[in-house]
Amino acid sequence: MQKKVIVIGLGNFGGNLAKKLTEDGHEVFGVDKNGSKVDLIQHKINHAVGLDTTEESSLSHMPLDDTDIVVIAIGENVGASITTTALIKKHFTGRVIARSLTPVHKTVLEAMQIEEIIEPEAEYAHELANRIMVKGAIKSMELHGDYEILEVIIPKKIVGKTLGDLDIKNKYKAHIVTVIKQTEKKNFLGSPTIIKKVFGILHSVYEFEKDDLLLMFGTKKNIDRFIEENS
Repeated sequence: MQKKVIVIGLGNFGGNLAKKLTEDGHEVFGVDKNGSKVDLIQHKINHAVGLDTTEESSLSHMPLDDTDIVVIAIGENVGASITTTALIKKHFTGRVIARSLTPVHKTVLEAMQIEEIIEPEAEYAHELANRIMVKGAIKSMELHGDYEILEVIIPKKIVGKTLGDLDIKNKYKAHIVTVIKQTEKKNFLGSPTIIKKVFGILHSVYEFEKDDLLLMFGTKKNIDRFIEENS
């Protein structure tokens, strides 16, 4: 379902988020105090304006009454982020997602009753740690306890085998949740680009292919052992 999203802060994180949301079919209203950042992104998202969101009067230029989600993605300036968050909370009753820049900043956001706090740098560090620790890991999602969901490159030895052949559950105490198919297409500039698509529910007769990416559930230790023994 299409959402209407305001992204405040169009730096590396906020700008890429705004572009990705637009590509996914959502209507995005981007805001940044820096006019050069607005200029760089204005043709890549639906709307982009230059506003100082620490000024309460600037909020009247934002479509808060017709928005589903506000993402406060301001980087570096904790004070500007806190002030903007307070003003958004005052004038907007919908879903608010705020970026945390420091542990103290996160504590302040929690005190302001922001329920969705994101830490993109910490999340990336976690993914990078998994990529270092688990051979072939690409992306990860940390769950409560010791378990993870990891996207990994398929080990060579399982290509051509079926899910039923592997007996992963008993041998490795892990699961292959699904596979991600990769196809190469040309973009509008004629350059090759990789398109990823989730296959769906796997059955025991599914036969693995060489370009499959595996979405696995288990502990890092067990998934790493599975990859090492089948590479």
